Amino acid sequence: MSILHGSLRGIATLVVVLFALTSCATLNEEECRSADWRELGHQDGAAGKTMSHIQEHRRACGEHKLPVDEQQWHAGWAQGIRLYCTPENGLLQGKQGRNYRNSCPADLNAGFESAYMVAKALYDARSARDTAQRDMDSLFDDLRRAEKPEERKRIEYEIDSKRWALRSAERRVYDAEGDYDVYVSSRGLMSRR
Repeated sequence: MSILHGSLRGIATLVVVLFALTSCATLNEEECRSADWRELGHQDGAAGKTMSHIQEHRRACGEHKLPVDEQQWHAGWAQGIRLYCTPENGLLQGKQGRNYRNSCPADLNAGFESAYMVAKALYDARSARDTAQRDMDSLFDDLRRAEKPEERKRIEYEIDSKRWALRSAERRVYDAEGDYDVYVSSRGLMSRR
């Protein structure tokens, strides 16, 4: 019975810790009191946060019964998001494999998103190739350590199978690099892959 009680207590502690981590406030009481809401909105927009991010600030400051100047925040956000939603930044965000939260306004979305998609495809292709290469390297290590003939045969079969996956991944990288280069040059952007 005490083992069960200890397990339940451990699970309860884990749930409390996970809840605390997921419910972290965006601002503490002092930050809510002294916030330059226009500047904070500008920073949030420039970081690509969605317009609904204000709700996080409202919730955080609400815990301290402090107001949020939503009008100033929105004015700052509208300026900051224009810095984020550029084709150049779309390329950067995609190349770094970051997720796009669909935060760009309609008038900026197409330019940002098309750049993001071509760069993210390149990032994903390179990640898949790197994973396939690591798997191949691991299989060769396993083959060197294998002692039994049947084990070596199984690993050799896996290596043959992985070779096809690696070639396919390399082809995907080649295609994605070509698409990236065409996109960048057709738009006169300065960006290295």
